[in-house]
Amino acid sequence: MPLFLTSPLPPTTPNTVSLQPAPNAAPQGNRSTPSRLSAEEVQQMLESRGHSELLKERTGHNLLLTAHRGTGPTSVFGSTFPQRYHPENSLQAIKTGILQGADAIEIDIFKSKDGTVMVTHDDEIWRNAFGADRSGARLPAGETKASYLVGQKTVDELQKIPIGRNGEVTPTLSEVIGLVNDANQTLTAYGKKPIILNIELKDETAVSPMLDLVEQGGRDSQKLAPESIIFCSFKHEALKELKTEAQQRGLSGINIAPGIKTADLFGKENMKEDFSLKDPNAKYQANAMNNLRALVEGNGFQGYDGILWDLRAPIADLAASGKKAIHASTSDFRQYAENRDFSHVLLELSKRAETFFKCDNVDDARKVLLESSLLLAGVGIQMLYKKTPEGGDAFYFYRPDDQQDNSAILKTGAKKAIAYSKLGSE
Repeated sequence: MPLFLTSPLPPTTPNTVSLQPAPNAAPQGNRSTPSRLSAEEVQQMLESRGHSELLKERTGHNLLLTAHRGTGPTSVFGSTFPQRYHPENSLQAIKTGILQGADAIEIDIFKSKDGTVMVTHDDEIWRNAFGADRSGARLPAGETKASYLVGQKTVDELQKIPIGRNGEVTPTLSEVIGLVNDANQTLTAYGKKPIILNIELKDETAVSPMLDLVEQGGRDSQKLAPESIIFCSFKHEALKELKTEAQQRGLSGINIAPGIKTADLFGKENMKEDFSLKDPNAKYQANAMNNLRALVEGNGFQGYDGILWDLRAPIADLAASGKKAIHASTSDFRQYAENRDFSHVLLELSKRAETFFKCDNVDDARKVLLESSLLLAGVGIQMLYKKTPEGGDAFYFYRPDDQQDNSAILKTGAKKAIAYSKLGSE
């Protein structure tokens, strides 16, 4: 454990990010502020991107932060959620992820009754509607569990159902693409890499209308290019169909990372009902890596999309040998500062392969990852300055015997943290 003491000394002023366009930026005439981002928000986005670039420099440019459902799951809190959180998969949550400097934005999609691709994590509307009974036991008058579904409602009907306390509604994929496009035009003008859109396919019937929107990006330089999208899903056959149809349409550069379930790695017999492992020290099934290699390399997919707590050395080595990416996801995990296992796993993964971390809060995750990268790479006594929760100044001193061989973390994996929604803190 680090030694701890407080001091009234002020922190060193951090480097600021210049808002001047890069030398290779687009001409002045193409640098108008997007309609969806104010000048202040553009500045915030660029400064946050500067902080993300510091993390990349520390990790060989292999660790990228993906804003999970925008700024994280809110449905886990029940029928309502803490006021400071935007509803998951809403334009407001996605915008917050963009302003926090996310390298990628993860969203989920279903198709509405009239064929519009909607951005929502669940088909069951009662899991998304603000104030609704999350069990579905009490539905609006005239509705049943068979009728109160995204796939049974038109886009107009869906956008009359609030998903947040401020009247936020379920957005369309077209709206989300428009928001990401606006941000990317500004980022490109300032010499920054565009935001990647990570689309999780929850509805097999949404493949064709989704590719209609992607195809527009392939024809229009002002739209989201196909190579700036990564598709993922636990519906592996649907992903194969997606790739086949994309090829038939002449869409190149399609990136696909199939979702990997805990059962795929450890076997159903080793899982509890809450999807955790019966034995925390359980190892992968004997045929797990061969099955994954056949799925990913056999279909020309981009990488592996797994739950952070399930990732171990064999899958990291598999990704490295095939030059594939790793997507490590969490859900309902915001207490980053209290648990560094997640950052140790990610830092080790990123040494082996390009790693996308799907996190609930980009700012919080980035701070802990930066701190961890500095401490793990340090020699001798190190000092770390932080603000206390009460707003005071604190200095942490780390002694050499606090340091350890971090590569061992991939043998056992990270310890699963207590869900934030279960901590009783609002």
